Parts: sequence; C-alpha cells; structure tokens
Amino acid sequence: MKTFFQNLDLYKVASRRKLHLGAVFVSAGILAAVFSSDLFITPKYRSTAFVYPVNIIPYSMETPTEQLLQLFGSADVRAMMIRKFRLGDHYGIDTAAANGKSRLFLKYEENIVVKKTEYESVKIEILDEDPRTASEMVNELIHFVDVKARMVQREKTAEVVKIYSDQLSHKRRQMDSVDKVLGDLRVRYGLLDYKSQSKEVTKSFLKLASNNSSLSQYRGVDTLYRHLQHKGGDFIALSSQYDALLDDYNLIKTNYDQAVIDLNKELTYTNVISRPYPSDSKAYPVRWVIVLISVFSATLLALVVFVIADRNKI
Repeated sequence: MKTFFQNLDLYKVASRRKLHLGAVFVSAGILAAVFSSDLFITPKYRSTAFVYPVNIIPYSMETPTEQLLQLFGSADVRAMMIRKFRLGDHYGIDTAAANGKSRLFLKYEENIVVKKTEYESVKIEILDEDPRTASEMVNELIHFVDVKARMVQREKTAEVVKIYSDQLSHKRRQMDSVDKVLGDLRVRYGLLDYKSQSKEVTKSFLKLASNNSSLSQYRGVDTLYRHLQHKGGDFIALSSQYDALLDDYNLIKTNYDQAVIDLNKELTYTNVISRPYPSDSKAYPVRWVIVLISVFSATLLALVVFVIADRNKI
C-alpha cells in the first residue's frame, strides 16, 4: 500500500509539474543533440572484415583460429601498425612522454578489436575518424599478420634446414671416408667389382688349365685371385656400407630440398571472407542513444527534485 501511495504521489507531482517536466524533456533533448554533434564529439567510422586461418600449423592444443588470434595480438604486429600509420601522431599522443607508450597501446586496443566468432572465424573491427583510413588499417593489419606468421614459420623451417644440412655434411664425410678406403683397394689390389672379377678369375683358371698354359700365365690370374681372397670381404663390406650411406644421403637430400622450398614459400595465412570498405555512416557516437539516455535521466532527475521540493513545502 505504501508503494502504491508513493507511486500515486509521483503521478500527482508529474501531473502538477507537467509543464516543467516538458521543458526539461525538450531542453535535455536539445542539449544532448547539440553536445553529441560533430562540433563537440569527433565521429568515428567502423571498418570490418572476417577471415579464416589457412596454412597454419597449430601448436599444442590450440586451434588454428586461436593461434591466428595470438598473431593478431602480437607485439610485432602492433609495432608494424604503429609504424605504418604513425599512430602516435594520428591519435595525438606524445610517445616520448612518461606514459606515452602505455596511452598509445590503450588507444590502439580501444580502436582495434579482434575477436573469435562462433563459426571459428576471426572478426576484425577498426574505428577511426577517417573511414578510408579505417578500411586501410584493416587491410594492413591482415597483411602484417601474414608477415608475422611467415616469419614464425620460416624461423622454424630454417631450423629444419640447418638440421638437414648438418646431416648431409655428416653423411658426406662418412661417404668420403669409406670411398677413400675403397679407392685404395682399387688402386693397390685392382678390385673393381668382386662378383664379376670372381667369375672372370674362375673362367681364366679353367681356360688356362684346359690349354696347358705356362706358369707365367698363371701368375697374373693367381695374383688377382689372392687379392680377391684376402681383400674381397673388405671390399664387399665397404661397398655395401657405401651404398647404404648413399641411400641415406639421397633421402636426407630430398627432405633438405623440400625444406628449402618451404623456407622460400610466400604463403598467406588468412582467407578473407568479408573484405573491409570505407563506411559512409559513422559508428560513434550514436546520437539517438545519447539523446534518449540524456532525456530519460534529466526527466527522472527533475521529477525526483520536484517530489522532494513539494514534500518540503508540505
């Protein structure tokens, strides 16, 4: 009942003071419209884009979209944007001041918003006083993220290239060492191909035996036979080892060549679904919201003042 009578009192006061409340209502609306105009508040324009991650290798449990968000929020990308658009001068912030950089970073985060959507895409929104600049900033932000992602991937790929390069050098040294010993067996003992030479030595012995050849003719064949007998095992083992090293070397070389190709690739890491464009309508301030809130607040405040004034009179 008390609340009912209080509401009834408010209604009575509002009825008695309707002209005053009307004057406050109109005055608040006019003042709010004036002070929210371009003369007092510089308008800002919004440019928006939607992108999906591509060619991104996720780390640990992160999704490609989450990793793309990390790239958008990286200090390197922010530094590129600040340098490209001279945001310190653009926002009128003296970065040489004591808290200049902190103020610039806060302004950057205020005007540049990047967030994940429910469809695993990334939404980019940038506010600026110039609609064309806002659109250009969105495009450059996407470009700088591609640059940063490429830098990260190339850094990792360069490590892989270095690993394969070291493995190639190691295999090359092993092959040279084995080949040096094989070369010595070829020069000193005349061993070139164990299987074919063994067959030829056997054929020569049989041929000489059937022809009743002289002892001097036997000596040449016998020398090669003894070399095959004493050094043939080493020759076979070293030849097999060299072939295995060569196979390993060729496999590593293939991986190395692919890593070099990956290192020099010019990939993009964002697939732009909706491109930005210069907006023809301002996004800030929203004048009708300011006017509505101002009128409601002023009228309510005036009504409270009138109620208090009337009660004091009574």
